Amino acid sequence: MLTRYLTKLYNNYANTISLNKNLLLSGLVGFIVSLIVAYLSAKYSNDDSATSILTVIAGFVSSKVIFVILFHLDNKKKYTKRFSGKLNFEILKQIATKMIFADAIFDIINNVSRFFILLELLKMGYQPIQAAIIASIIASCFSYLAINLIVRRIHVFRFKKKFF
Repeated sequence: MLTRYLTKLYNNYANTISLNKNLLLSGLVGFIVSLIVAYLSAKYSNDDSATSILTVIAGFVSSKVIFVILFHLDNKKKYTKRFSGKLNFEILKQIATKMIFADAIFDIINNVSRFFILLELLKMGYQPIQAAIIASIIASCFSYLAINLIVRRIHVFRFKKKFF
């Protein structure tokens, strides 16, 4: 009974679960890169703004590269023609357009809130690594909530299929 319920639940939310898995994995990579950059930046500079900017940019770039790779690997079946293996550009365009919008909102919320939280924590006297950890966790909570609401609202994984 429980197995059947969990299977049904997973099947209903497989796309959302996959998206969140990809976001978490890519976010973890970005988080680790941010910690390294925060440590190195603080070691060689006393400018809190520069440390904050470098930390956010490094985390952003590394997490985006990993996210794009993981998202493609999980979703390529949706926009690849079954028998020929060629891309279905209409479906790919629909998914990409919706994901770019959702991801842009995610990035704005994540990076802006992380920058200001990190800057304030550094000004309050927190060590760079502690500040980066706290800022990343708080900003991630805001941005994960936002992207899940947006993905559901704009129906990222629903598209009009055209017959081949």
